[in-house]
Amino acid sequence: MRATSKARTPRRLAAGAVVAATVGWSLTAVPGGTAAAEQADSGPELVFEQSGPIDGVRPGDSVAVPFAVKNKGDAPATRVVLYLRGSQGLAYDKRYSNCVYEDAPAQDEGPAQVDAECDIEQTLEPGVVYEPAEPIGLDVLDRALYERLNLNILAGVGTFPEGTQHGGGADPVLRLVARTAPEAPGTVHGGELATDITAENTADFALTGSKVKGERGRTVDAKVTFANKGPAWARNDVYGPIGVFDVGIPRGTTVTKVPEFCEPAGAATYRCTTPYNYADEDSERAYVFGLRIDKVVANATGAVAFVKGDHHWGTLPFDRNRTNNTAEITVNASDGGAAAGGASGGASGGTDGGAGSSGSTNGTGATGSTSGAGTQLGELAETGSGDTLLAGGAALALLAAGGAAVAVRRRTS
Repeated sequence: MRATSKARTPRRLAAGAVVAATVGWSLTAVPGGTAAAEQADSGPELVFEQSGPIDGVRPGDSVAVPFAVKNKGDAPATRVVLYLRGSQGLAYDKRYSNCVYEDAPAQDEGPAQVDAECDIEQTLEPGVVYEPAEPIGLDVLDRALYERLNLNILAGVGTFPEGTQHGGGADPVLRLVARTAPEAPGTVHGGELATDITAENTADFALTGSKVKGERGRTVDAKVTFANKGPAWARNDVYGPIGVFDVGIPRGTTVTKVPEFCEPAGAATYRCTTPYNYADEDSERAYVFGLRIDKVVANATGAVAFVKGDHHWGTLPFDRNRTNNTAEITVNASDGGAAAGGASGGASGGTDGGAGSSGSTNGTGATGSTSGAGTQLGELAETGSGDTLLAGGAALALLAAGGAAVAVRRRTS
């Protein structure tokens, strides 16, 4: 069962914030950090053969992820602990008796993950390459899309003072065996191993606007809602918000209240983002703007539309439903109906946005143009290919290092 997330205070992620490492989350600190630093000087030094990503899998599949670790040091490695950090769209298909497992809830700006720590009660000799007796088995869940399995291994760690059977799993022991085949020339090693697993799935990102009415001089609340309707959760490939959209300010109005995670992006436009670099499925967040009506303009509208954020994918390549990627804020509509993509509302659009809604900050902002008709924003920004990452269907993916095969087992029911 998935752990319940603890309450968190979001930290603003600027739309332009990009870190060098293209990861959606970092491997959490593990015990023995000092021991890891000492390994580089003398004694054992455990490193992974770096391998490539896995794609062509679908929700319901089981994936076998092999790995290889080498002791590059000058002494045997003892008291070895293997750390596994899986993203929340994955589940371990076995629970080994020498491993302790935890469903870690979302914390700070990081999503939930599935963790394991395994006591490898073996001596790893210098110069020898080891592989697991069987690859790590992972189940691809219905919510899976851009997933990752992080591995770290350290020697000289006292995590399991009670020995191998300290773990709570019921399956046999996870063991490493010496590989007989020599390493391929030019093999790249690293202290950690991150295997990206891309599932053929979609995440339906949606925007809704609102319709408000008021007389000249009155201030109204106009609500815009972002939602991920699933079925997959989605993470960014950099440490920047996964969802970015522009909100146009209707003609004849002035912004008096700006919601959190929104900033001016022009004379009559605000750019808003999701608070984190990921969005869980079936989640939503409300953004409430305070608008002072300076001039009553019938059917004054401001367009709301997704734009490309800081990543390499284009605009929402995982979203196959484009019909809800735009919306409108309408002030003093003459037809009495709901705004496109939005729900009807009175002068006070409301500030409760359901799960994930946030408070607003007061201030005077952009003023809507008083000339011309129609929306303040153009069409949705040019999108990236929706098929590039999601197409595939290969039942067998090859890892880059040594041509190691990754087995994929389909769910038959």
